[in-house]
Amino acid sequence: LRLVYEVYRHVPLPIVGVGGISDAGDVLEFLAVGASAVQVGTAALRDPFVFERIFAELPAALRAAGVDRAASFVGIAHRGGLRALTPSEGRGEAE
Repeated sequence: LRLVYEVYRHVPLPIVGVGGISDAGDVLEFLAVGASAVQVGTAALRDPFVFERIFAELPAALRAAGVDRAASFVGIAHRGGLRALTPSEGRGEAE
């Protein structure tokens, strides 16, 4: 998450968030720090229905966060919409 946050601050290109994504909450974390897309990997090996579950959970998670579209949530942590994560918080590891 920290690296996605930093790259978003410095590079005006779409970013794909990768690492540890297994539910809609994980997707929102990556979108908030600047990812415009996410990749689900290992979670699909554990749960072959993870894509369906995330897709079903995402609209309610977005509504709960106060937005109606995922694109509206991309980079919200940079706009003061959420408290920005510091490297020691959340998932500070390289993702």
